Amino acid sequence: MSPSQHPIEPHATAGTMSLTPFVLLAACWGFLAVTWLAWAAGRLAAAFTGAEPGPDWGSGFVTDLLHGQWSLAYPHTNHTVVAVAFTTLLLLAAAPVVSGWILWQRRRTHAGDALPSLARPREVSDLAPAGVTARARQLRPSLAGLPSKRIAPADTGIALGTMRLPGRAGPLLRASWEDGVLAIMGPRAMKTTAIAVPAILDAPGAVLVTSNRADVWATTHTARAGIGRVWVFDPQAITRTGQRWWWNPLTAIRSVEDAARMASHFVQPIRRDKGEDFWLLAAEDLLTSFFLASAAAGLTMTDTQAWLADANDDEPVRLLADHGYPEVSRALRGRQHGAPETRDGIYETARTAAKCLQDPRIMAWVNRPASSAEDQLAPFDADAFPTSRDTLYLLSKDGAGSSGPLVAALTDQVMRYAVGHAEACGGRLDPPMVAMLDEAANVCPLADLPQLYSHYGGRGIVLVTILQTYQQGSGVWGERGIGALWGAATVKLVGAGGDDPRFAADVSALIGEHDAATLSLTRDATGYLSRQVSVRRQRIMGPEDVRAIRRGTAILFASGARPALLELAPWFRQPNAPALTAQTATSIAQISDRAERERLTADLARERVALTTVHAVATVVPPGESDGDAGAVIRPVQLGVPRFRNPGRPRP
Repeated sequence: MSPSQHPIEPHATAGTMSLTPFVLLAACWGFLAVTWLAWAAGRLAAAFTGAEPGPDWGSGFVTDLLHGQWSLAYPHTNHTVVAVAFTTLLLLAAAPVVSGWILWQRRRTHAGDALPSLARPREVSDLAPAGVTARARQLRPSLAGLPSKRIAPADTGIALGTMRLPGRAGPLLRASWEDGVLAIMGPRAMKTTAIAVPAILDAPGAVLVTSNRADVWATTHTARAGIGRVWVFDPQAITRTGQRWWWNPLTAIRSVEDAARMASHFVQPIRRDKGEDFWLLAAEDLLTSFFLASAAAGLTMTDTQAWLADANDDEPVRLLADHGYPEVSRALRGRQHGAPETRDGIYETARTAAKCLQDPRIMAWVNRPASSAEDQLAPFDADAFPTSRDTLYLLSKDGAGSSGPLVAALTDQVMRYAVGHAEACGGRLDPPMVAMLDEAANVCPLADLPQLYSHYGGRGIVLVTILQTYQQGSGVWGERGIGALWGAATVKLVGAGGDDPRFAADVSALIGEHDAATLSLTRDATGYLSRQVSVRRQRIMGPEDVRAIRRGTAILFASGARPALLELAPWFRQPNAPALTAQTATSIAQISDRAERERLTADLARERVALTTVHAVATVVPPGESDGDAGAVIRPVQLGVPRFRNPGRPRP
């Protein structure tokens, strides 16, 4: 019988009548055992004190013991020594019985307990230490010749959590270097502290991180700086570390396909709100033409933004024709000479999609710096990153005008270069590259992310996507897209904080059912009580149980294995937690100090503006309005403060 059909004995105090014979039998044997221990205590006490032993164990000894005739039961022995010996023997005899009872109660199954019907360690052996180590030696040629004892756990895979078993903790499970991980956890469910941070700290190769907050960077950047260079893409000053490098998105565009991928990253954020329609498709095609023209002519993103601002600018048409793209040139000319209403609608949609290009703070990161700052700002080489041990943090705020499209474009560019390196290395990167897509739906909504999961796993590119809810994913990729993403991810984690009834019901159905015993008691006319047990099928975890998953735990769905329950391992419970805590506190304090300095600087700038505008100027007042003077007078006024005069009211 499989574990999912394991019959569960129900709890019921009314059913104890059937245990009465066993209870009476146990009481008889217990009485005999206690009296024998009392007799053995007398013999031990006599031997210890050198006294003559008392009577043999039998009915006479038991009778004397029950009547309290201690002088007959222990005629030559000190009664205090007997009491101590009896207590010691009783404790020694009771210890294994009590321990066995406690252990049995802890592992006793009942219909409300899901653990006995979930996966056993052998069913997830590929994720256990021995299995994942063996898999790592197959996937990473650099580990093939090393004995298992010399391979560090961090080199074998991404830590997921400790498996929970009835009455005990199981092994620490890890995802292998060919798995794609999808974590769906609500706010405050430890998705960052238990999934993102440990994976970043343990990664043996390059790491790409996306986020909309500074917490991941604050905890990990110091440790990662000791392994390789840390690159922080932060145009919206989330970490307030300043700009230290720049990146040209157009360098990777060498074909119409490359330009179309770039355009899709800009259109995707508004596609999830408006859905697929003519205006979005036409705007994406327009952006494709502009990106291709800029890249072919060696121009910048500023030129692209200028073309978007002027629907009559035919420069991109000429550039496309001059650089070998006549078909794209003709299509763009036809779009520019179409109906004005249609053309203006397409351009306006494209401007909305590329709104981030209007922000000078963002444009400073994607355009070549001025000659005075070129020595201080190094260019980012996306092609060299996948084979390094560097860390790339891509940060963006949510909402319109954010740098999210550029975050998605840089993420996609790095991963495409990683595929090229993997193909050149025999098919896989070694060490693998980890792409930690935290808040992927808000910051990095790659349009083809579901398709990438099925391809990148075999290239040594480990994708870890973290979503707050399943609906968040369906809002970005649609129902079919999030379904494809769920199916392509070989390791899925469902944590606390999910209040979607439909998703909870689906997860409950995936966990499955088991056989549960139901106790029925029937009393006939004579008062005889009969006891019947029937078996019925019920969910191992109902939707209400899925919704009430405790914070710090998660349900694991691994390919080819039954669901398991994990105890997450956040970084603040690790041995190096004190050092990481100090580093995090220092980074957060630096952000706070810089934010305070920025606020003070802004206040000082406003005060300077106010001081320069509050000065005396000459205002000529006509005669008759000078409070009795015949000529004009000079009055001080404050610039910037409007003086409204109501002609219907008398002047003071």
